[in-house]
Amino acid sequence: MSPLPDHFEVLAFNGAWQTDAVLRWEGDDRDHDYTVTAEGPWGRFSGRAGDCFEALIRVREQLEPLGWFLGVNGSRRDTWPSGMCRGMGGFLVYHLTPFVRLTSADRIETFLPAPRETLATIADQIAFEKYWQST
Repeated sequence: MSPLPDHFEVLAFNGAWQTDAVLRWEGDDRDHDYTVTAEGPWGRFSGRAGDCFEALIRVREQLEPLGWFLGVNGSRRDTWPSGMCRGMGGFLVYHLTPFVRLTSADRIETFLPAPRETLATIADQIAFEKYWQST
């Protein structure tokens, strides 16, 4: 994985509306203290956690009640990080396919763009990960 920029220009979706947004992250592995900030028509929301994936979840918890979905891999229904991915900052998630064993080829970058039709609520993402674990 190449060095990550400290911000990403992403798409955000609310119903039929699509708009540009910016995701920023800061933190490091030594302290396991990361902050992710999303800026868009909703203003600015931040989340803080031990890895970037979890900090993104904290941001999504604020955006979902307003109807917003961030168009990144970390917001896909079929992605979830492993413990190793979290230990490395949460910058990678696994693309989960039921009944298929994971390989390194299934890792994708958390903040890179994801198709709108793959996005889901946090609850749906957690449910899919639990389903995948049971297969």
